[in-house]
Amino acid sequence: MSRPSAAGSTGSTHLGPGSRFVGDLSGEEDVAVDGRFEGTIAVGGKVGIGAGGEVRGDVQARQIVVSGRVQGHVIATERAELTSSAVVEGSVQAPKIVIAEGARLEGKVATSPANLEASGKGSEG
Repeated sequence: MSRPSAAGSTGSTHLGPGSRFVGDLSGEEDVAVDGRFEGTIAVGGKVGIGAGGEVRGDVQARQIVVSGRVQGHVIATERAELTSSAVVEGSVQAPKIVIAEGARLEGKVATSPANLEASGKGSEG
C-alpha cells in the first residue's frame, strides 16, 4: 500500500524517500520532500514535507504543510500547517497557522505576515 507523498503535494520538484540532498533550493515551483534535505528551501509556491521527510534548515514558501520533521524556521507568506505527525524544532511564522492535535512544536509562533521579498528571510532580527 502506498503512502501519500509530502502531504499530498504534487510538487514540480520531488525528493523521494531514501534520497538525501545537501544545499539550497530556490525557485517558483512547488516542492515535495519525502527524503532528507539539509539546507534552505525558498520557493514561491508550496512546500510539502511528507511523514517520512526531514528538513534541517529553513523553509520559506507561500504555503507549507509539514507532516514530517523540520529543524529550522518555517516561514509562509500565506499559510503554514502542521499535521498530527509533524515535529518542528524552530519557529513558525505565517498569517494563518494550523496546528493539528498531536503535532509537536518546540519554538515560537508568529501570526504576523511574512514578507519574504522585503526581508530576504521572512523575519527581522
